[in-house]
Amino acid sequence: MSRPVAIVLGARKSGAVRAMSRFAGDYEFVDLPGDVTVTSIGPDLVDAVDAVAGRRPLAAVLASSESTMPAAAFLRGRYALPGLGPEQAALGTNKWLMRSALRGRVAAPQAWLSGAFLDLAASPVPEVVIKPLASSSARGVSRMPTPAARAFLRANRGLWLVEEALAVEREFHCDGVVHDGHVEWLLCSEYDRPVLRSFGTRTTTVLPTSSPFRAGLAHLAGEVLGGLGIGSAVFHLETLWAGETLYFGEIGLRPAGTGIAELLLRSSGADLWAAHVAAQLGHDPRGQGPVRAVPELSGLVMARPTQDGQPPLPRHEARRLPGVDGTADGNLPTGHQPSNMCEFEYLAFFENLSPGSVERLRGRIGREAAQ
Repeated sequence: MSRPVAIVLGARKSGAVRAMSRFAGDYEFVDLPGDVTVTSIGPDLVDAVDAVAGRRPLAAVLASSESTMPAAAFLRGRYALPGLGPEQAALGTNKWLMRSALRGRVAAPQAWLSGAFLDLAASPVPEVVIKPLASSSARGVSRMPTPAARAFLRANRGLWLVEEALAVEREFHCDGVVHDGHVEWLLCSEYDRPVLRSFGTRTTTVLPTSSPFRAGLAHLAGEVLGGLGIGSAVFHLETLWAGETLYFGEIGLRPAGTGIAELLLRSSGADLWAAHVAAQLGHDPRGQGPVRAVPELSGLVMARPTQDGQPPLPRHEARRLPGVDGTADGNLPTGHQPSNMCEFEYLAFFENLSPGSVERLRGRIGREAAQ
C-alpha cells in the first residue's frame, strides 16, 4: 500500500517544510504542476487534483499561505477532507465577512463596502483606511482623508473595504490555536509602532508576563474565535489600542508572517507551522504550544531600508551586535525598496534586552536615530 497523498497549494515555506517533515512517514506531500493556478478555483485546479485522486488515496489539501486558503477549502469540501471548509476559511480571508460576523460582539472600527460608502449622503468620519477585501501584509492598504478616499474609489474599479481610521496608539498580535471553538493557547506580541506608521526598520517584541494588556487580549481572542465559530486551526489576530479601547483589527487562520512565527518558536517552543499542518491533516494541533517561558525582552528587528532608500546595516554586521542571537532571511532582495509595510531584508532576533536597548538596537540596524 502506498502512503496517502497530501496536496500542497502554494510555495513550500521553510516553516511548512519543517512541519511536513514530521508527517513524512505517513503522507506523501505533492505539489501540483507549475501551470496550475492554485490561488483561485478553476477547472485546471479541479482537473489536476482529480488526476491525483484518481490514482492515489487523497488524504488532505494543505494551504501554505492565505492566498491559497479559499482554493484549499473548496477542495476539502469537494473530496470530504479534514481542515477548514469554505465557510470557515472565508471568515479568515474575507475582511468584510469577518467584520460582519463579529458585529456587536467586539469593538471594531466602523466599516463599509466601497459601494455603500460612496452612497452615503455625508462623510461619517474624517479619515478612513481603504483595504482590498482579501490581502495580507498590509498590501494595498492606504489611510487617507475621506474626500481623497471618495476620489480614489471612484477612480479605481473593484470592491474595497473602507474602515474608520482610528487614532491607533499601539498594535498587538495574538497567535495560537483554537480547537473545538476554544482558544487552547496563545502568545501575544507588539510592533514598536502601528503598521501604517512603520516606515523603515522596526521591531516586534513578545509581551512580557507583566504586561497589563495580556488579560484583555486573551479575552478579545476568545470572543473573536467564539464569534466566528472556528473549529480547529491556528490563528493570527491583529488588535488595535486606541482611546483606551482594544479594537478588533483582522484575523488570519494561518501562521503569522513578518517573522513572528519563528520568533515564537525560538522564544517559547510554540510551533505555529506544526499546528497549522497538523490541523489540515486532521490531527490535533494542540500539542504544539509553548514549552518554556519567554525570556524578557524577546523579539526581532525587521531590517528595512529607510524612507529615503538608505539600506539597513549589513546582515553579517547585525549578527555581531549585543543581544542578537540569530538572524533569518528576509522577503526583500538587498538594495530593493519595499512595496508594502511587511517586506524586509532580514530578521535579527534578540532576547534579554531592556526597552532602551531594543530601541538602540533598532536604530543601529536601521542606521537611523532610534525614535
